[in-house]
Parts: sequence; structure tokens; C-alpha cells
Amino acid sequence: MDLSRLLLDAPSPFADPVVRLDLEVAPPPDVATVHASVRTAIAEAIATVGRDRRAQMVLVTGDPGMGKTHQLAHLRKRAAGDYVCIDVPPLKDTAPFGHLARYGVQGLAAAGVLERLLWDVLRQVAVAVRADADEHGDDDVVARIDDALVGSDRFALAFRTMAQQDAELGPLLYKRGRRLPPLSTLPADFGRVLGRITDREAERAIVDWLRAAELADEDLALLGLEHGVDTEARAFEVVRALCISSQRPVVLCLDQLESIAGLIGSEGVARMFTALMELYQQAPVAIVLMCQTQQWVELRREVPQAAVDRIRVLPPLAKPTADEALAIIASRLDAVWAPSGATSPYPTWPFPASAVRGIVEERRPTIRGLLLEIDAHLTEMRRAGKVTELGGGGGSSSIEAAVGVAAALAPPPVDEQAALRAARDRYRRVADDRRELGTPAFREELLRHGVIDVLEHAMKRGAALGGVKVTAIDNPEKPKVGPRPPAVITLETAGGARKLAIDVHSSEPRSTHRVLARLRDMVDERSADRAVLVREREAPLPESAKRSHELLDELAQRGGALIWLEEEDAMRLVAAELLLDAAASAEVLVGSRNASRDEVLAFLFDHDQLGELLVPMVSRGGDALPKAARAG
Repeated sequence: MDLSRLLLDAPSPFADPVVRLDLEVAPPPDVATVHASVRTAIAEAIATVGRDRRAQMVLVTGDPGMGKTHQLAHLRKRAAGDYVCIDVPPLKDTAPFGHLARYGVQGLAAAGVLERLLWDVLRQVAVAVRADADEHGDDDVVARIDDALVGSDRFALAFRTMAQQDAELGPLLYKRGRRLPPLSTLPADFGRVLGRITDREAERAIVDWLRAAELADEDLALLGLEHGVDTEARAFEVVRALCISSQRPVVLCLDQLESIAGLIGSEGVARMFTALMELYQQAPVAIVLMCQTQQWVELRREVPQAAVDRIRVLPPLAKPTADEALAIIASRLDAVWAPSGATSPYPTWPFPASAVRGIVEERRPTIRGLLLEIDAHLTEMRRAGKVTELGGGGGSSSIEAAVGVAAALAPPPVDEQAALRAARDRYRRVADDRRELGTPAFREELLRHGVIDVLEHAMKRGAALGGVKVTAIDNPEKPKVGPRPPAVITLETAGGARKLAIDVHSSEPRSTHRVLARLRDMVDERSADRAVLVREREAPLPESAKRSHELLDELAQRGGALIWLEEEDAMRLVAAELLLDAAASAEVLVGSRNASRDEVLAFLFDHDQLGELLVPMVSRGGDALPKAARAG
């Protein structure tokens, strides 16, 4: 078998040294002995939660490219039914529990875990209620529950199939079981929602309630509730209830703490860790944190002492030794040989041990740096069309020869624009592949952030959008009670300064009228001159949403509008936001350096022309005001 041809024709196993936490993408090859002590510590923390139902918090630190995110990717892969792993994206505001509820529920749903978790709990409720009914001689209730209970507790989804044949069984179980464990340990609203799960028509409303979406009145009535998860206190109850309800330990993974700190500031960091401490004290949960080493030194000053005292800070991740570097390279090359059943002359062929040791001893690279160097040399081989074994087969064992070989591996000049285009294309694929972003409602939050980021960049650059310039942006944080208010941008137009209220809403049409009413009221109260709602075309407003259509007419009379966004354009903005998050965490590479968030945003603005997507929205502020508004 021609090994050279295999290596030249196969995709480079070293080409993507940045690990991403995508459910649909397998993590890169793993070397269990690298950072083994970190894995052991995390595994021990999870085992303690499972065994003792006692919370644990572990912090892993290390420089960019040392393998922190890699550890999280394989933590999720190793779950194998022993624990539930939830990857929490970077927090962007100071409402941590709303963020945890939203993305935690979406992550559980995307992983296919949420459904099982809820039905497992309801089955426990059914068993408890049956035992109580049997003790009190209530044979009718016993028989009704027996019709649904099938097999042991391993058959929760069989129980679901039977229970959904009796839509009122769930409410009965809540009514009879609310004073019995496990319901007695859960919030009343969570129990009511759980009791509605036997009604198929309520399934979507249940997920929306759990993820803190804004629900229409009819959805709340369907769930037997008066309010949604519209406060931090209620969001906390949802997160705590999910952790308590899960039969397996819940592992919350918060990567890129340094990025979070940059987005929410010192006050936000203090609030986030205070929230994590509340969860730590009240729920059996394993919290795994990742942060750059130097950034943690600065960040810990803002963290409440109670949290600092309870976080188990592991020793910083070390750079790979020569033996570890050889094992990492061999694991990547296995992906080339294994599909063809080929056997190479030695594990790292065509990169001899002497060359690899020379790289490690001369430059002490991170894991990412090592992969970049090897990939650069493989790229040169492909350019030449020939595999060249470094150092003539690795016969030299002298350090001088090894260092000389390593020096020859210096990466060639990098085409920075090409590197940024490749990163952009990669994150577009990521956005398309992630199941939790497959519906407009679930990507709504990222879309809003994408719109605001593009507007902020246009403001900093002084760039005109649709003939007007953005001069100020007021993007309120989510309040403790109620939904986040619309953003207000100030525009410099030919007719003078204009304030434009903007909101993004692609959730259930039945709740859209609430958002439209807020926008209309802002115009009536002179908080804004105009107002627009951005909504994805994939989430149309049916004729049955009469109140929304009435409010749209009222908004139009005030010069406002509903701006439809095509799915392709929405996904461009969502992918841009994912890429910006990665850049903020030093995960977008241009050669061997990390591209900054501002650099990536400038590239997207100039080359992807993201500003053009917002022209229909912004241009509304440049039109002449309606007569009524001018008179006012």
C-alpha cells in the first residue's frame, strides 16, 4: 500500500487544532495519558455527586491551546449514560439563571436527554402515588396507574407511550403526589408542568416554559400556570429542579470564563458566581469551569470568597512533554491509516521522534502549537507532491540534529484573509449542524446578539447603513422580573437624530403580540421615534394570530414595521456570533496567532457585508416621520 499517496490524498489530520463543543461532530483523537490527573479529578467530582448527592466545583486552568476545551469534549463523550453533560455557552448578560435555564434545557433537548429525564421523574411520581393509593384502598387509582406502568424503571419511554393514552393522568399524579417525594422536593410550578406532559398538545409549551421563553396566555393556561419563567428566581428553580430530578449526576460545563468576564464585567462575574454558589448549595451538581491561567489570577479578585473557598482549583495544564507530543501526533495519524488498514513504519511516520523532540525542546509549544507546526510541514509536502521523512528517517539522536530539523519546520507565511474565510466557513457549518440551533426559537437569542454586534461595529467605524449612521446603542440587560426590553439605537439621518427601537422574536407566534405591544408603547411614550421587530421567515405569523396582526397595523401607522429575515441570512448572523464567541476565547487562529474579536468582526463586516442584512431594519429610522409623530 502506498503510504505516501494515502497521506497526501487524505484530509490533513492536523488541520483543525481548535476543539469545538458540537454535539454533531466527533471530538478529535484523544490521548488519555495527556492531562490524566485532570480527568481523574473531574471523574472523582462527578462520582461524588452521584454517590453522595453532594455538589462539586472544579476549575481547570491553562494557556490557550493547552487542551481545556478538549477535556470538555471528551468529558461529554465519556458520559455513556453515567452522567448528563451540559455545555453552557459564554454568558452575555447579568442574568445567569435565565442563561442556564435557556441553554441548559436546549442542550438537554438537543442531546435527547430532556425527554427521558422528565418521564423518569413522572414515572417515580406514578410509583409513589400508586403505593399511597394502594395503602388507602383507592383501587380505581391503582388500576389507572397500573395501565400505564410497564416493566421496571428502565422502561420510562414505554411508560410514556402508555401514559399518553390518558391525557389527564399527569394532572392526577400531580394532585395526588405533590405531598409525596419526589414532587414534595420540587417547586410547585415545575410539578404542575411535569403533570401536563401526558398531554401531547402541551409538549412544545413545556419545553418553552422550561427554557424561559415568553409564553402566550393560552400556553400558560394549557400548563395550568399564571406566569412563565420570567424572573431569575424562577429560572433558578427550573435549573435546580432539573438537577434534583435527574437520576444521573448533572455536569454543567462553563468554558472560557475569561470571555464571559470580558462580556459582563466585574459586577456580572460576581453575580454569576453568586448564582453558581446558590446552585452548588441547593442541588447535586458538578460544575466544571475552564479559564486561562493568567486570566483566573485577575478574575478571582471579583469572585465572592465563598465561591473561591469551594472551588477545587487544579494545577495549570502543562505543555506536552516529548513523549506526549509523539503520542498526540501518532493518534492523529491513526485516523489516516486505520480506514485502509495500513501500517506505517513507525507511529509518527513521516515525523521521526528526533524531529518531534527537537520541536518540544526548542520551542516548548502548546498542544495547538505542536499541531500547527506539523500541519505546516505536511502542507509543504502536499505542495511539493511528495512525502519527505524529516531528518532522513529519524536516525539522528543528537539534540543538535533534532533542533536543526525543528528549525526547518518553521511555518510558512500565512494568508490571513484565507485563514479568516476558512474560520467563517467552518462556523457556518457548525451553525447548520448543531441540532439545538435547528429552529428559529432556539437561535433567537444568538440572532439578537448578532444584530447588536454588527450595529456596534458600524457605530465604531462610522459606517453608514442604508444611508444612515448609528451614533448610540442602548441595549438593556434582562431585568430581574419580566422580559428583556427592546434595544434602542440612535441614528444620524438627513432629517436629524432618530431613535429606533429594535427587538428580535422568532418564538411561538402566540406570544409575539406581547413583543409588538412593547414596541408600540415605546413609540407612544416617546422612548423611540420608530420601532421594528425582526423575525425569521421560518417562523411566520398565521392569520389566527389576530392580535399580532392588529398590533402590526398600529406599528405601521407609527412608521414601524415587521422585518422578515430569510433563514440563510439569519444563519449567517448566528454563525457570525458563534465565531465571535470563539475569537473572544482565543480559538480563531491566523497562522499561529489568535485573531481578536474586533479583527474577526471587521472581517465579517467588510467581506461578508453583514451590515447589508440590517439595512431594511435601519433604513426605517431614516424615513420621514409620520405626521402624527411630527405634530407630537
